[in-house]
Amino acid sequence: MMLKKIKKFVLLLLVILVIVVLIVTSYVLWIQPIDSHTSGTTIGLARKTTANPKKLVKLKKIRKPNRKNSEFPRIDLRSKDLTELDLTDYAGELSRAIFDSETQWPEKLPIGFDPKKCLELGKNPGLGVRALHKKGITGKGISIGIIDQTLLTSHEQYAKRLKHYEEIHVLSKKPEMHGTAVSSLALGKDIGVAPASNLYFIASALSDNNLKMLMGKDNNDPKVYNYTYYAQALDRFLVLNESLPEKEKIRVISISRSFEKNHEGYQTVQKSIDKAKARGIFVITANLKRDYDVGLSGLGRDQMADPDDPDSYTLGDWIKTHPEEFKDDLFVPMDRRTYAASSGVDQYEQDASGGLSWAVPYLAGLYALACQADPSITPEKFLDLAMKTSDSRTVENMGKPFTIKSIVNPERLINTLQAN
Repeated sequence: MMLKKIKKFVLLLLVILVIVVLIVTSYVLWIQPIDSHTSGTTIGLARKTTANPKKLVKLKKIRKPNRKNSEFPRIDLRSKDLTELDLTDYAGELSRAIFDSETQWPEKLPIGFDPKKCLELGKNPGLGVRALHKKGITGKGISIGIIDQTLLTSHEQYAKRLKHYEEIHVLSKKPEMHGTAVSSLALGKDIGVAPASNLYFIASALSDNNLKMLMGKDNNDPKVYNYTYYAQALDRFLVLNESLPEKEKIRVISISRSFEKNHEGYQTVQKSIDKAKARGIFVITANLKRDYDVGLSGLGRDQMADPDDPDSYTLGDWIKTHPEEFKDDLFVPMDRRTYAASSGVDQYEQDASGGLSWAVPYLAGLYALACQADPSITPEKFLDLAMKTSDSRTVENMGKPFTIKSIVNPERLINTLQAN
């Protein structure tokens, strides 16, 4: 009898222990935020992150893009082994592909599709930006601040110019795709619009915890988001900026994010944006129209087309079904960009269809070039001049002509600034 009681007691203890372990594990993996800061206003790296490599997966066939989630769906071929496939007749599918440096391609590919060349073409910011680089307009000495997901601090595209990195309530210790990508698009040495600018990066989260995000009904569920941490990151940049020499102060903050009024922390983050604006910092978000009265939209490009040729561009994928909503916006290259990957310090990805996430760092990099050309430039003057020096182009969109009224012309913009 006593033995049975002891067994029951031991079993109960084991059950309790398992429950405690599960709770602790859940807390660590799903709830506990990660914070890392430098002391006071010390500039430096609060934490160094290591790459988050992907496992190579062999595919026996390529699935059709899933149109249930998007009118312009992509097909994910990142780190996929396709060597045994015949993709000769898969031009349509490959035009919708996301792939990376690790994707292994077969010999049989559609005529005209060259994955290696495609990846290299996507590294070019486009529309003559590299011509400005050759003239010495590289954003040298200009500081760009970015708030996004956990960064791969050692990527070759920006590691040498990463001046500051810290974390305010992040939900992943491992580097994530988004933060690494936008940093390279803004100022990557081979990819960025401003390849000589300095990077100040604060990683932060848009939700209280991973469990909350997992429980959200969809990407627009108000219960998921909390912008308070982005507000804290913005305020932290303002504190750091006070300690920087005048020539090294952060001139622009890139946030590849829109902020919705019905989400928690909206008023808080808008106050932080307004504080930064009052100090002369250009805060670029996907809500550019709301903050500066100029909308921002993106251009699409065929995967093998020349990024410097204006005729290569059309409307960005997600804009095609309702272009009238964006007809007065400033358009910059967006789709088919190649960006730094978080899977390795020398790894890259390319996405068939970008979003404003890719347009925001492009504009931030362009502002850094403008700051180098004219240190007295203001965000308002920059946007006004960007619109005035833009090009218009009529494109075919879903069987009908559509005129994009304002396509950014980086060379004319910078040349006009220098002339004045």
